[in-house]
Amino acid sequence: MSAEVNHREVNGSNEAPTKTEEESSAPSEEELLICPICQGEFNEPKMLPCLHTFCSDCLTNSLEQSNIDIGQAFLCPICRHQCFVPLRGPAGFKDNIFYVTLQEFYDRKTLNPDQACEACDSGNPAKRQCLQCNDWLCSKCCAMHQRVRMTSGHTLLSPKDLRNGKMDELIKQNFEPLLCSNHGEPLRLFCVSPTCMAPICTVCKTTAGHDNHPAIELSAQAVKEAKTIKALMPGLNKSVTAMATKIDNLKHEEKLTSHVRKKIHKVINDRVEEIVQKFVQQINDYAEGLHQDVEKLVKEHRKEVAKELDTYSFKLKSIEGAKTFTEALLDFNRAEELVSMSKEVKQRLEEFQRPIDASPPSWRQPRLHPPEEVDNGVIASMFGQLTFEGEIVKTQILHTFSAKLDDDEKNCALCDISVDDEDMLLVVDRDNRKIKFFDICGNVIYHTGEETLRAPNRLVHLSKTGRLLVKDDKCLKLLNRDGSFVTNFAEHLKQPVGLTCNREGEVLVTDWMSGCVHVFDELGGSLHNFPTATEAAGYITTANDGTVIVSDWKQHSVKVFDSKGGIKREYGEYGSGLGQLDHPYGVATDRYGHILIADTWNNRIHMLSKDGKFERFLLTKEDGLSYPQTLIVNRKGQLIIVEQQGTVKIYQYMA
Repeated sequence: MSAEVNHREVNGSNEAPTKTEEESSAPSEEELLICPICQGEFNEPKMLPCLHTFCSDCLTNSLEQSNIDIGQAFLCPICRHQCFVPLRGPAGFKDNIFYVTLQEFYDRKTLNPDQACEACDSGNPAKRQCLQCNDWLCSKCCAMHQRVRMTSGHTLLSPKDLRNGKMDELIKQNFEPLLCSNHGEPLRLFCVSPTCMAPICTVCKTTAGHDNHPAIELSAQAVKEAKTIKALMPGLNKSVTAMATKIDNLKHEEKLTSHVRKKIHKVINDRVEEIVQKFVQQINDYAEGLHQDVEKLVKEHRKEVAKELDTYSFKLKSIEGAKTFTEALLDFNRAEELVSMSKEVKQRLEEFQRPIDASPPSWRQPRLHPPEEVDNGVIASMFGQLTFEGEIVKTQILHTFSAKLDDDEKNCALCDISVDDEDMLLVVDRDNRKIKFFDICGNVIYHTGEETLRAPNRLVHLSKTGRLLVKDDKCLKLLNRDGSFVTNFAEHLKQPVGLTCNREGEVLVTDWMSGCVHVFDELGGSLHNFPTATEAAGYITTANDGTVIVSDWKQHSVKVFDSKGGIKREYGEYGSGLGQLDHPYGVATDRYGHILIADTWNNRIHMLSKDGKFERFLLTKEDGLSYPQTLIVNRKGQLIIVEQQGTVKIYQYMA
């Protein structure tokens, strides 16, 4: 029968049970032995590929009740992992011999209060268990057991001895070994032939099929399997943490969605009250339409969040189940079970080695964007429209100021700008040999560098240390915020030019002579580099996804690379038309991946999509732009441009 991938669920558990924080902790080993369907001790436990286990009859009945036949797909009742019914039916699922052994292990360690002596007919209460005979004995039989020559060397354990765990290894050693299904002999060897890779007995080794195959002790193979499985555990633990973080973020997103919903409704209602006396009915009708739009957006996003939350909750159960099972298997550390179950365990754990994106579903939050002027003839124009977080709106200037200071000896020659963690603006003035610090309104805070700099023209703020990396003439200098010199940086570079930092705090430098981008840690340790095939690599920036953008003023182009240096796209050619550049210098990105280019000699700012395709001009000469040297976007989404002759301009271009 062909497999039907319809993801039907077996009866028994269609939803993940909600647990308190205390209940969500990993189950004890005793709890592992409870069937999730019947809630009783396992009877002939069968293990699914996801490592969840059920009684054979429980699993069979559940599949029959759900009309799931041989070869068809179904979802694990615990974690919703897709499984297929084997050709032999439910009986074809692997026997969980580990749980069988574990069940026997705990049975041996537990004394029933009503347990009578198993060696005599007196009915006297049992006091100790013979480890070798596996019988509970009364006091008289214990004494007799130690006097009889045949049993005098046996180990008698009290319930306390069994409970404290000190005798666990001894108990395991006295288990009956697993027997070969063909010869009834203990499985002592492991055939390492690639065609076999299975436990065998000594008789198997001497018979046709295995006689010429290499074999090793089963215990030696168990050591190898345990080592391999343990090597997978860090990745498993990382996945558990990442999955839990994902769920936390989804729950936070649920709350944030409600907050955004309330916030946008309040903005809409406040706007209604501003104009209610003039257009009461029309305004209310329009506002109601906006409310419905918001509700639809919120509903869709909540649905997406809820769907992922539900999915990852079950994935977490799946991974926690695998983790719990694997840890129990490793802790139990018995060769037969390790070897027998290692294939399924490794196969399952390999599935959890992939990195997990812990961020919630992306959502451009709705906002109300009112127009600059109210047009009483058009409701939409008067009221405002819903815009989304990150949506490009008409560019508006917020502030403009001159970077020239009273004690400057020369006119400004602004070459670069950076922003620190407090959104302070750090501007490089080459001709006055200064690093100037301004707030967002243009108030000067202080300036540094005159004593240590000769011709500074590039700058980046290092967020991890708070220091400044400055390109001064042909060398890179690491400075404290007060301008004091710390050390030279990457002295082997012949002619460094552009500077930037990525999200990981790594420093990226364009080197004019080699035409490469060099990547360093914040202390100057070299990490890697890649070629750019540029003639004059000037400015550089990075996007949140690791994309690297480099401008080339000689080729009049901008190149977009992935984080490893693979070229993704090249934009621009010489000219002043659409898609053309004339001496592009500064480049920047925003939180949504837009690429912004200072087309300096054309007096305009290009906006590209994150894959390097032209979207629009944000600003042109008609907007008063004059030789924009470079630009940056701060955490508030404000665009900050420095012009060559000393003017700093701050714009709002996103909702």
